[in-house]
Amino acid sequence: MREKLNLYTHDGIFHADDVFACAMLSLTAEEINVVRGSDTEIPEEGDWIVFDIGGGELDHHTPENKENNGTHPGTEIPYAACGLVWKKYHEEILEAMDCPKRYMDSVYQKLETSLVLGIDAEDNAFNPTAKAMEAFVNVSDDLKKNALNASRTSFTVSQVIKDFNPTWNSGIDSYDAFMDAVSFAKDILINRIDSLISSLDGRDYVLRCIDYSADHIMIMDEFAPWEGVLYSQYRNPKANDIWYVVSPALRGGWNVQCALSDSNDRTSYRHPLPAEWYGLRYEDLQKASGIATAVFCHASGFLAGCETESDAIGMAEKAARMKQ
Repeated sequence: MREKLNLYTHDGIFHADDVFACAMLSLTAEEINVVRGSDTEIPEEGDWIVFDIGGGELDHHTPENKENNGTHPGTEIPYAACGLVWKKYHEEILEAMDCPKRYMDSVYQKLETSLVLGIDAEDNAFNPTAKAMEAFVNVSDDLKKNALNASRTSFTVSQVIKDFNPTWNSGIDSYDAFMDAVSFAKDILINRIDSLISSLDGRDYVLRCIDYSADHIMIMDEFAPWEGVLYSQYRNPKANDIWYVVSPALRGGWNVQCALSDSNDRTSYRHPLPAEWYGLRYEDLQKASGIATAVFCHASGFLAGCETESDAIGMAEKAARMKQ
């Protein structure tokens, strides 16, 4: 990580692209010096990163830059400052965030699609839905207009950042408002990148749990989101053989959850829990199941809980032995 970074961008009204570009760069340094000014005041001496102004590689406003920058891969969305900074500095940013090297490509792509594309599209007044609608030649203009209105989301992250600009009667200093917006955007970036790294760690963990599964049961000593990972492994015989997942419950105790045959159908259990358990709690469920610390079985039967791990495993084993 750098000790200090000098950043120069435009003054006046700020947008999500320059704010997030600044926030991204701030992750690479212990201290940042941000100067906002005009295109006639751009520093010519010293070590500066200039973005969203000046016609350089991190600007997108000149016709030449628009042509040279092109669009985000696989899309028609033009680059703005946020995407240009992310493309050039993402490795340095992710190193500063302690992202494992094996995850860097995935985190780069996931942040690109989940955050950066939307910011750059809105800054360039590019509406992907409107562009896609051009292909529907047999759809009337009125129907296209209705579809666009229905798809429009007014309060995006770009709008949230825009609202940091001082209102006409606030008296708030524009520079202070910009730095407040950068601080807010930095928190969003840190949380998002941490979440992406965590999800990849979780994927690795769930894959190991799948490998260790036996007798139709996958046991997780720690809870991690497992459904997306499990259902993505449709070519893995061990994954397809899992009926129940035993894991710690976020509210305490241990859960037994049914795996699905069809992830789009929440009732397509591979092997349902016994119907006579559905909706029972505590003593009633303990008596019906023979599990001493059974706590509940959901009314729809997709989930049951026990106080101890051993009883949760016992409940899954008993359910697996029962005919459907």
